[in-house]
Amino acid sequence: MKKFLMIAFMALMSTTMFAQQGSTWLGANVNYGMHSDYKNLGFGAKVQYEFIDDLRAEVAFNYFLEKDHCTMWDANLNLQYLIHAGNLTIYPLAGLTLLESKVKVLGVSASDSNFGVNLGAGIEFPLTDAVKLNLEGKYQIVKDWDRPVISAGISFAL
Repeated sequence: MKKFLMIAFMALMSTTMFAQQGSTWLGANVNYGMHSDYKNLGFGAKVQYEFIDDLRAEVAFNYFLEKDHCTMWDANLNLQYLIHAGNLTIYPLAGLTLLESKVKVLGVSASDSNFGVNLGAGIEFPLTDAVKLNLEGKYQIVKDWDRPVISAGISFAL
């Protein structure tokens, strides 16, 4: 887990080091995870960097609120291919995730961390040159925790 977080941090830092080569965005999300046994609401932050025309990297962290004695967080590193359709941008995404779940019942807690894969798509709409809204759906393929996640967010140009 420490290695994944270090890689994610290094990727995040590299986006600021090469900011003159592409556009960098900082954003926030509201997420809804839909595991077959429970559903939970989450909040997150992300940094996006378009390092090649129409190819963007995203580093994101999400925390899911407690529901049915379970809390979760995930750290994601995704690639998005941008397809411009008029004023909208549509993007398929693929990437890696580290998901940790923690269950606490009657004072006894247990946690589990697993790596997985993200597959999905999103759409974004610019409000101004420096602000955009997005809606995204992805499926996280993670041992024992496969689930779809939908999110709505806002991003600001740096």
